[in-house]
Amino acid sequence: MSADHDRILNPRTAALLILIGGAALCATIVLMVIVDPADRVVTRPSSYSPSAIGHAALAGLLREAGYRVEVNRSRQGRGVAAEDLLLVLEPDLGINTVADMQRLLEGKRRVLVALPKWRQRLTGMPTALPRGWIEGAVPMSKASVDKVAHGVLGEATIARPGSETAWTARLGPVPEIERPQLVRDSDLRPLVASSDGGILVCEAPAAETDSRTVVLADPDLIANHGLHRGNNARLALGLIDELLTSSDATIHFDESLHGFAIVPSLPRLLLAPPFLAATLLALATIGAMVWRAAVRFGTDRAGNEGTPVFGSGHETLLGNAGRLLATADHAAYIADRYGNATLEEAARRLHVDQPGSRPGNDELTELRGTLEGIAQRRGVQTRLPDAGTLRPLAKARRYYDWMEEMFGGHRPGRGFG
Repeated sequence: MSADHDRILNPRTAALLILIGGAALCATIVLMVIVDPADRVVTRPSSYSPSAIGHAALAGLLREAGYRVEVNRSRQGRGVAAEDLLLVLEPDLGINTVADMQRLLEGKRRVLVALPKWRQRLTGMPTALPRGWIEGAVPMSKASVDKVAHGVLGEATIARPGSETAWTARLGPVPEIERPQLVRDSDLRPLVASSDGGILVCEAPAAETDSRTVVLADPDLIANHGLHRGNNARLALGLIDELLTSSDATIHFDESLHGFAIVPSLPRLLLAPPFLAATLLALATIGAMVWRAAVRFGTDRAGNEGTPVFGSGHETLLGNAGRLLATADHAAYIADRYGNATLEEAARRLHVDQPGSRPGNDELTELRGTLEGIAQRRGVQTRLPDAGTLRPLAKARRYYDWMEEMFGGHRPGRGFG
């Protein structure tokens, strides 16, 4: 049976499986680390979104005004310092929970939360809208808005008057909003309110004296479609200045509650500076080791068909041992030792007195003469080899042939063949 029948996979199949596995591993790393969902066109409420309901315009306005602006993608807001301002604008609690939002707000000293109002309307029909535009928007249910409001304000009530209203603003300019969304709660401290008691901007009760959490009930004030109206931009900047504690503070747009959270992982850490250089060196080292250790694929060279790469069995073991001994140049010593052992074994079988455990040359010569006399009387034709007339292998062969003829090929006990 050929060696190919013992293989579970032939070399071509094994190589194909290795290639497929490597490609799958690379694709997994790309999806986990390299591909960022924020690189796609975002149209829902987000600082990445250029659509009508997005907040990219506010982020651009703040940068142009000289503020330091960053994006937070940590669920705990680890990069937000004590003096920084965290903007949580229209958090999506459909893919997150109230506990996720409260965990993000925990321990933050300056926070602005904008309640959600709109969701994108999808018709399912192909359109020729410019990149980043949406087909339309519809109001979110009050239950969805209440979910966010209750997580920040407690038992506040959402109200949606059907028309514009008169405003009173402690921050300066008044907003311009059609069909505003307001909150009603007598325990809240209003910063911008309507004449009928509805609150557009209020300050939530603080657990600590040095922290402030401000809630914007209607995100139209800062959304892309409403920021340019009237004095909305001035009011938005005034609200930001009201919360900032210093000119060196950073404004963080939270995107973790919009589905863009970055989950810490070892692959992401290893492929990010400064660990990327060490990772590349390690991969190059592993690749070189695999390349050097790999057994080649393909057919055997001519004349080696069916020959195993590594032999096995007693014949191979003896051959390897013989080559090692020949390399060490111990053949003459081994042949002499074999000859002495042959003489001692013959004396034992013939019940001839044997020399001691370490016989000298005189004792071996005397034993040799005795055995030659017995062999001559028995008619043995093979003669024992002289001291230096034969090569080691031929000398050992002569001793073997003499022993075989001496005892007629029947050698019980220890053997030398």
